[in-house]
Amino acid sequence: MANQENIAAVADLKSRLEAKPNFILAAYSGLTVKHMTDLRANLRKEGSEMKVLKNNLFLRALKESKNHSSQSIDFGAEYKGPLAAIFSQDNLPTVAKICKDFAKVNDKLIMKGGFFDGSVLDPNGVDGIAGLPSREELLTQIAFGMNNVMSTLARAINAVAEKNAGGAEQAPTAE
Repeated sequence: MANQENIAAVADLKSRLEAKPNFILAAYSGLTVKHMTDLRANLRKEGSEMKVLKNNLFLRALKESKNHSSQSIDFGAEYKGPLAAIFSQDNLPTVAKICKDFAKVNDKLIMKGGFFDGSVLDPNGVDGIAGLPSREELLTQIAFGMNNVMSTLARAINAVAEKNAGGAEQAPTAE
């Protein structure tokens, strides 16, 4: 019979996975409380949260989560030992970059894998998305590109209008 504490923990993890479906799994053994606190504070600034896991309960929550149940997410030997999940709504590239930068200074934080936009990530995948621009940067790039297109279109329309207006003034009148 399942322990009530474990049932509550699975329900909590399932709720987190449904609210913030993207996540990174990281080994953290050897990090001090201060380092963990600093990392958590940096992650909170991006609307993310870090939770230390019981691996078997997390795997059960993944299987029950509507966002993850169709995926073949399984923990192999590389997922043994203490793990933390870093949950994110839609800014996982920014979160991955925070973790990657943190791991450069604190080699005890090791990215094990994750889940982003419907895809299971290995450690190289987590590293790869850390190089992607953030959502805000992408929106800025799109807005800048659209602004350039609209400015070019406006200049072209203006040039045609000026040419036609200038041509009408020079045309001889029939008297």
